[in-house]
Amino acid sequence: MDVINDLPIRVIGNHIIWTLFMTYRHQKSPLQSRLACILIAITASPTAYAADLFRWQDEKGNTHYTDQVPPEYMEQGYRVISEQGLTIRTIKSTREIESSQPPSAPQKPKELPLEDQRLLMTYSSEEEIISTRTRKLADTKAMLGLTQETIELLDTQFRQLAKKAGDYEKRAKPVPSQLLTQISTVKKKIENHNVRLKQGTDNMTKIEQEFDETLQRYRQLTSAMNEIEQKP
Repeated sequence: MDVINDLPIRVIGNHIIWTLFMTYRHQKSPLQSRLACILIAITASPTAYAADLFRWQDEKGNTHYTDQVPPEYMEQGYRVISEQGLTIRTIKSTREIESSQPPSAPQKPKELPLEDQRLLMTYSSEEEIISTRTRKLADTKAMLGLTQETIELLDTQFRQLAKKAGDYEKRAKPVPSQLLTQISTVKKKIENHNVRLKQGTDNMTKIEQEFDETLQRYRQLTSAMNEIEQKP
């Protein structure tokens, strides 16, 4: 049984936004191209660069979507869900992994720290780690490009509204409150998207550092396990 209430709104929203953006992004019509940016400008929030989610089941068979898998449920297996609501990777349960291994296959030492066990259960090779890093960097870069285009669109809108307000002032007439509200709203959106732009840039660096550490630790673990296997 799926616990639908545990599925964050941001995953559903981002999935819809991403689908619409990819539909209109490369259309020849300027209106359709701008529509993609407007969708993001209206609905996006500073949490767009949040980490992937994990889909797992408890002992009652209920399905949960959380930022982390509780340690007591990790060995039961789980799925990694992207911000677009897609399954990126399926991690098998310990029982499934053991049953699929031939008798001579190396077994993961039981005394490994929990984080190391999770690392070995998540990735099966260095290539998989590198591929995951490349995908996350590409996704973040795409969102950065979209955010920059949205800022440019909002800047144009802001200048147009400011010009209208200036025209009223030149005629010594009061600026309508509705126009002032529009200017304030657009200005706030520009500020929010600039925050998101910085967060995305910082996240690019963070992703590279984290995956460099992950790759290095994975190499250490697999090297140590190979040495143990080669001992008589």
